Amino acid sequence: MSLIDDIAQERRTLVERLRVLPRDQWQTPSLCTGWTVHHVLAHLATPFLVSRPTMGLRFLRHRGIGPGMDATARSLARRSPQELLDVLEQNAASSFAPPGVGLVAPLTDLVVHGVDIRWPLGDSHEDWADPQRLRPSLDFLLGRRATLGFLPASRPAGLRLVASDQDWAQGTGQEVRGTSLALVLGLLGRRPALDDLSGDGVAVLAGRL
Repeated sequence: MSLIDDIAQERRTLVERLRVLPRDQWQTPSLCTGWTVHHVLAHLATPFLVSRPTMGLRFLRHRGIGPGMDATARSLARRSPQELLDVLEQNAASSFAPPGVGLVAPLTDLVVHGVDIRWPLGDSHEDWADPQRLRPSLDFLLGRRATLGFLPASRPAGLRLVASDQDWAQGTGQEVRGTSLALVLGLLGRRPALDDLSGDGVAVLAGRL
């Protein structure tokens, strides 16, 4: 499948899961510090509700991409979950991508935020993570483009990342080994994923989060 197909499938799978979420679970804390499940959904719908020029102004106003995204997600979370799910479903096959990073960026964002939502809800996050589909994300996170809002270049420096569920390895230095999903989550700062990783480099990675 193409990256667009993978992106569409990630969005539709998440929408299907959240359509049946009980009302009281929308306030479940996600793996994103300070965000509930509702906030993460609002973040995923952001590209279809807020224009690029407006987002650019918010980054300036809030002095950074992270603070700007946070303020936007909190504002959009005033909308009902069902309205946000409708937006995400209607734009499932959108080719939107932030400038300079390509389609692998929204794919990576969807995979990780899907875990941010589903793991706290008790879902087994390995069930829907196809290792081959995560290969572009692994390559992306170890490249220069990922420093545009995803992770600092220093985080994977001096580490050898090895996937245990496919033929993929990159980097030199102390080893960090685990499933493709655990590697992606660990690189993007999800501490619970560190328990699924092994090797001398795990402690180094943990110290950089």
